[in-house]
Amino acid sequence: MTAEALFRQKATIRKEILKKRASQDPKTRATLSVSIVGTLLSLTEFKKANTILIYLSKDGEVETDHLLVRAFELGKRVCVPVVDRKKEELHVSELPGPEVEFRLGPFGIREPAKEHLNFISPDQVDLVVTPGLAFDRQGGRIGYGKGYYDRLLSRLGVQVPRIALAFDFQVLDAVPQDESDIRVNAVITEKTTMNCSGN
Repeated sequence: MTAEALFRQKATIRKEILKKRASQDPKTRATLSVSIVGTLLSLTEFKKANTILIYLSKDGEVETDHLLVRAFELGKRVCVPVVDRKKEELHVSELPGPEVEFRLGPFGIREPAKEHLNFISPDQVDLVVTPGLAFDRQGGRIGYGKGYYDRLLSRLGVQVPRIALAFDFQVLDAVPQDESDIRVNAVITEKTTMNCSGN
C-alpha cells in the first residue's frame, strides 16, 4: 500500500469514528467509561504498576477523571502527557494529587497548570493508558494523525504495557498500519478485554 493510500484509509476511519463518538449519549459514555475503567483496575498489569501514564480524556474519549482519582487512592504515582508543539512530542508530568488544576493546552488537551508541572523521564513509567480513535485485535492503533503517542511509545521499553481504553465501536477487524505505528498490548472496551500480540 502506498503512503498516500494509507493516509486516505486512516483519514476515512478517523472521520467515521469521530462521527460515532460525537453521536454517543453523554450519560451512556459516562456509564460505559466507569465500566471500562473498572476492568482496567482489575488487571494484573495495573495492580503491579507503580508509575502510570494516563491520558486526560477529551471530545468523547473514554473518560479518565475517575481513573486518576482511583489510581491515587490505590497509592499509584500518576502522570499525564503534556504536548510540546515545538518539538512535536509528548512530555511526561507527574501529578501532585487528584485535586490538581488543569488548563487547556494544544489540540484541546488538558494539562496541569504551570505551577503543577513536574516533568519526569519517560523511562520511569511502567504502564501507559493509551488513547486512540480506532484499534484492531492485533493491537493496531490509529490516533489523531500527529504521531505524538507513537513517538512517545517508541521511547519506552517493550516491557512497558500499553493498554488502550475504547468503546466497542472503535474496534475494527483491521486498521492500516505503517512502520512508525506502535501497537498496544491490550484494548479494553465495555464488552471485552483483548490481549493483543503487539510489541
